[in-house]
Amino acid sequence: MSQPSRASLQLGLLLRQSHRRAAASLNDVLTPLNLTGKHFGVLLLIDRDGVSTQRDLIKETGSDKAGMVRTVEDLEALGYLRRTRSSTDKRVSELTLTDSGRTAFEMAKQHAARAARDLFGPFTEAELDTLVALLTRFVDAGRSET
Repeated sequence: MSQPSRASLQLGLLLRQSHRRAAASLNDVLTPLNLTGKHFGVLLLIDRDGVSTQRDLIKETGSDKAGMVRTVEDLEALGYLRRTRSSTDKRVSELTLTDSGRTAFEMAKQHAARAARDLFGPFTEAELDTLVALLTRFVDAGRSET
């Protein structure tokens, strides 16, 4: 069996450090809106999918159940999410954005775009496209393993 390359050994740490830097930057710009990156991720997924469940959000974000419960409760208390019992499974609540949730999400996207410009400004569009393609391939390979 061959030894892993030095680069592959550093990659996990670099991904973790990159995530921490990006999460801190996003949290900083969302603070004036009383939101965090976790809130933004949930809003992003519900906006993308139209409706979601806590179980789906946990699967998509990798969050634990207790953390997702807190995040959903926060957004519900802010008036950004609505819970409705599923018509097909009474044990499940479907989550949708409220009108004020859509408005808050639009403002949050503007703040997030500012953070992204700061984080990714040193990269060319071609470099960003390559980074996205590589990370997408990496994530998709992990999905096929589970």
